[in-house]
Amino acid sequence: MKTKKIISALIAGILAATAAVSVSAATLSDVTPDNSTEVKANIVDPGSVSYVITIPETADFGTLTQPESTDTDHYTFYDFQVEATELNIKSNQGVSVYMKDGSADDNQFYISQKVESDPFTIAYDVYDTTVNEETVGSFEPINTTATPGTSGYHLCTFLAGSTGSTQDVTLALNQNALYGQTLSDIAGDYSGTIAFHSALIER
Repeated sequence: MKTKKIISALIAGILAATAAVSVSAATLSDVTPDNSTEVKANIVDPGSVSYVITIPETADFGTLTQPESTDTDHYTFYDFQVEATELNIKSNQGVSVYMKDGSADDNQFYISQKVESDPFTIAYDVYDTTVNEETVGSFEPINTTATPGTSGYHLCTFLAGSTGSTQDVTLALNQNALYGQTLSDIAGDYSGTIAFHSALIER
C-alpha cells in the first residue's frame, strides 16, 4: 500500500510537471515553422544585501475602563515582538529599527477619538522590553529616557547572523487619564499610528 502511494505521488508529480511545461512551452508547426527560446541565468551579486523586519499590523488595547480613583496606576498593556525575519547582510552590518508616533510632534505616543472635531487624546508609553502590572515600575519607557532622532526612538539593532531573533516591546496605557472625564464625551473608538523605520548600518 505504501509503495502504491509513493508511485501515485510520483505519477501525479510527473503529470503536474508535464502540464507546467506544456503551458510555458513554445511550438513549431506547419503554420509557424520557426520560433525561439529565451535562454536565461542569474548571478547573485555577493555585495548585495536585503532584509525583512516583521512588525505588528495592529496593536489593540481593547476596551478601556475609567478608574474610580487615581490612588494607584491602572495600566493596560499590549505586548508584541519585532522580528528579524530575513537578514542577508554583510558580517559588519546590522539593521537598526526606530519608532515614533505617526502624527505627534512632541515625541510622545497617542491614541485619539475617531471622527471627532475635537477628539479626546490619550497618551501611552513604549517599553523596549516586556512589562506588566508588577514590573512596569522597574523600567523606564523609551519615550521618556531616550533622545529621538529624525526617525524616532532607537528600538534595537539586529546584527548579521541574528536571523530569527526578536525584540520585545510593550505599549503601556495608564487608564488614570480617563479619571474625572464624562464618559459620554469620550466614548467611542480610538486609534493612533506607530511609524517604524529601518536602516542598514555598518559597524
